[in-house]
Amino acid sequence: MIETETTWNDSGYDCDHCGGQILERTDIETGQPARVCYQCQACGCQWQLDGEVIRVGNMNSCRRAQRVRVNSQAKEQINPNQLRLAVVVGVLILIGIVYFGGLVAIRFLIPVVIAIFVVRAVYQVGKERMWW
Repeated sequence: MIETETTWNDSGYDCDHCGGQILERTDIETGQPARVCYQCQACGCQWQLDGEVIRVGNMNSCRRAQRVRVNSQAKEQINPNQLRLAVVVGVLILIGIVYFGGLVAIRFLIPVVIAIFVVRAVYQVGKERMWW
């Protein structure tokens, strides 16, 4: 018969999601090596010793932190070919505007470009601060 013993020891850390006490959980099964992980006493989040998340807790702050963690891991570098293509297309559009509309057309586009940059900056700040 397999017997399981679980011991809980204070790890000395506090949960960065909810502020609860993090305990070191050790599970010992008959004939198996001990499995050790960290678990928050308040929200139930579990981590391996290397920091990898085993289980996300049941609080909104836990889910938000996991979403931020996943998004930061999923961010990729801009593909250089896509960047070159965007620059070439932008230059061609600018040449077309100057050719067909003259320099006066650019004067009207400057406020539009500034507005686009401002909206994009506000959107990124909102995502970082989790406003939406």
